[in-house]
Formats: sequence, C-alpha cells, structure tokens
Amino acid sequence: MQTLEILYENPPKSRAFLPRKKSITAKKTILYGPRFSGKSSIVIDHISNYKKERCLYIDFSDMRVSSKEIGENIQEFIDKKNIELLVLEHFSNQFKIPKAEEIVLTSTKPLNVKEFNSEIIYPLDFEEFISFERKNLNIENSFNNFANIGTYPSIVLRTQEEKYRNLQLLLNAYFFAPSAIEILQTLSHYQSSKTSILKIYSHLKQNIKLSKDLLYTQIDNFLDESLLFFLEKFDQPKVAKKFYFIDFALKNALTFQKDFLKKFENIIFSELIKKEWKFFYTEHIDFYVPDKNLAIVSIPFLPAELIKRKFLKIKNELLALNVKEFQIISVGNEGGFLQNGINCEIIPFWQWATR
Repeated sequence: MQTLEILYENPPKSRAFLPRKKSITAKKTILYGPRFSGKSSIVIDHISNYKKERCLYIDFSDMRVSSKEIGENIQEFIDKKNIELLVLEHFSNQFKIPKAEEIVLTSTKPLNVKEFNSEIIYPLDFEEFISFERKNLNIENSFNNFANIGTYPSIVLRTQEEKYRNLQLLLNAYFFAPSAIEILQTLSHYQSSKTSILKIYSHLKQNIKLSKDLLYTQIDNFLDESLLFFLEKFDQPKVAKKFYFIDFALKNALTFQKDFLKKFENIIFSELIKKEWKFFYTEHIDFYVPDKNLAIVSIPFLPAELIKRKFLKIKNELLALNVKEFQIISVGNEGGFLQNGINCEIIPFWQWATR
C-alpha cells in the first residue's frame, strides 16, 4: 500500500494544455497511439476536472512502480479512498483492471478490453499544429514550419533551432538499442517509396550484424506503436509496400539526405492516416480511397497545364477504379477542371488540410 499512498499524495502537476481534436468523453476510455503523441497531456488535463482526493494516477513507465504490488492492492485502495477517477498510464494488462467509477488507460498499442471506448491519438495534424504554433503567421509560413518541425506536440512547443536535436533525443530515449536507430536510419532512405523487409535487410547487413528475426521483431514493434506504416497496393497485398513515418520530419533527425517530394508525400499521408480511412496506393495514384471514390496525388510544384497532361495519362486507371474525385495536392498552385465525369481539383496543402 505504501506506493499507492505515495502516488495518491503526489498526483501529476497541471500543465499548460492546448486543446486537441480528441478528448476523453466516456467513463471507460483507452487512449493509445505513438509515443509522444500527446496522450499524457490529454489525461492530465482531464484529471484537472476532478478533486485531487478523488483521483489516482499511476504511470507504469516509472521504474519505481511495481505492477505486482499495485495489482495486489489497488482495488482495496480504490474502495478505501473512494476514488472516482483511476488513470493507468502505459498499461499493458499487467493485472486485472479494477473497478472504479471512471477509468482511463493509455498505451502505445491497442488494448482489447471489453466495454472500453478506444481512441487512437496521433501527433498533431496541420490544424492542431497551427493552434500550437501560436505565432499568428500567414498560412503558407505555418506550412513551411510544419514541414520542417513535424507533428510531435513537445517538439512543436520548443524552439525551432533545437528541433532536430530534440527529435534525436526523443528517438534515443526509447530506441536506445543501436540496431533500432540504425534500422530507422535505413528506413528513412525509403520514405514514401516502395520497399520490402528483404530489401531493408540487404541494406542493413552491409553495415551491421543483424539477424532477419531481430529485424522483423523490431519493425513489428515500430508498426505496433504506429511509429511507421507500410501502405499496400490496391488489390495486390503481396507486392512491395510503400513506407511512411507517422511524423514526416523524423527523417531530418536520422539523415542529412533531403528529398522534399518524398517528404511532401509523407506529409499528405500523415494527414490521411489521422482521418482513419482505409486507403491504398496504385500504379499511378499515391493514395486511393475506395469507399469515397477518391484519388489523391502529391504534385507540389507543377503548374495546372502540366497537371492536366498527367491526368490524361492516368485517366483510364481513374475510370477503371470508378474515381469521382481526383485531388492534386500542391504547394501554392490551385485550379480545377471536369473531365470524363471526374472532378479534378488542384489545391494547396494548407487549404486541403484545414477543410
């Protein structure tokens, strides 16, 4: 009981909180998603709505906290203190969930717990980034900062001069095994490109000793924690997948290699994944959303006349997929046309992302 008493008497301190699009609305809630995506800030802000003596906050990432001790005593403690809100951060089913009026669990991975409402918390989307930036810049300048800084809330709130170093500290804090960082560095070379685990392994083994089993395990961990994603080709799940980071700016912290076209495509992906749509890539389409008859391509700089020529080259594929809306995401260019029953729209990223 001693640990529980200490935790009860020392709840997390309130911190400056900027609202997110997602919040805690159910009595039984699971917040899961990538590390540093802002789950703890949402939780701590929620705690501020309760009286201190009616809350119990436990963070299992604190090495001083024993899961065994907590599990053996927590229900008795909740009943004794008449706890209304129980928060278990970094919970991974270490013990049976106790009973309380309201319970919030957080995890980097989905938790399959009946009667709980699950919400995935990703890092900031572009609209949230603007609210966090708080500089009253015009939207084009905000986009430039967004492309350079990325989407992790804690990074956005720090100074721009420190951004790459802060990203490196973030990565090293949790992926301290040298092989994990080297895997991420290798993956960064394939941002927004087709690749396979075998190709990644061939690249890595030139520089470090690494078994395929370890590589598969580490990549599975990255995928489970939504640090990175592999996008399937439509109707061809066994062919090479395209690789993206959850935060497109991570590449800046991993390598000096620059490729704005690949980064821009990853920026669009990072917005789409937060919509929780099911989407794919095709031979000529970056992102195809079957349920919405929508195709999206990343063309940051081409003028409208050249974009129309590109459309004509892939028109047959768009018609075969029954695409009704064709969105060309750009950096500054805009326009539109109707062709063969397909509404084609050229739209700057910042307009598209803030609709």
